[in-house]
Amino acid sequence: MLAPPQSPIRLRDDDRLKPEHAITSLGSGFRYTFAAMPKANFNPLEVPNYTVEEAARYLLVPASTIRYWTVGETGVVPLTTVYSRKPLLLSFKNLVEIYVLETLRVVHDIGVPRIRRSVEELRIEKPSKFPLADYQLATRGRRIYFEGEANELINLTASGQHAFKAILNPFLKRVERNAEGIAEKLYPFTSRKHQQNPEDAPRVVVIDPRVAFGMPVLVNSRISTAFLMSRKNGGASISQLARDYGRSEDEIAEAISLEEAKAAA
Repeated sequence: MLAPPQSPIRLRDDDRLKPEHAITSLGSGFRYTFAAMPKANFNPLEVPNYTVEEAARYLLVPASTIRYWTVGETGVVPLTTVYSRKPLLLSFKNLVEIYVLETLRVVHDIGVPRIRRSVEELRIEKPSKFPLADYQLATRGRRIYFEGEANELINLTASGQHAFKAILNPFLKRVERNAEGIAEKLYPFTSRKHQQNPEDAPRVVVIDPRVAFGMPVLVNSRISTAFLMSRKNGGASISQLARDYGRSEDEIAEAISLEEAKAAA
């Protein structure tokens, strides 16, 4: 069985992580990222590791929309916290927040002013630099809730009004959270067609900041979708790749479809 090549090193364990190391070195497509935080407080979920273009391709969200959420514009403050602005780099938590924001705006047709008020309310209820990544959300109609204590849902669009717990939206279920509700993994849609039927969309690809430097990989592996695409472009067939890595042809095809969707974006 062939093994994928080593992923480009983005963060070395022996690097001294200092605030002045926020600027990254970009060369030949490889990025060596230094977190803008002390090593003692190093958190892989918050390391600035993705360009806006990468985030747009992974999440199937326009780059202009991502810049609006993360940078804002004149008179409009951003709705997420970024450690690196020059160059603008996003963390895994930023990716999750962008994914949730777009789900609320596009899928649930919730207006930006209401989303903004909800984020502000959530910051009051539970202070956090990344409230949409650190707390579980749910929706009912155009109302936004977050899970409070005792699994109750607190209505963010009605100044903290409580409600009965509802089934979480299938879009939000693609964010895997730990016992504290903090996002740790994201299962991106591998193609735009799956966004139309999220309940049936496969979970073949995962973005996990602790695996393969946060690159999209086949679930339960370190095999990146980019590497599979490169092998396909080099002449390998889907069936050959499935044999090489002990996966089904459907899994390989789905993983590659993410890269194809990125190329077409």
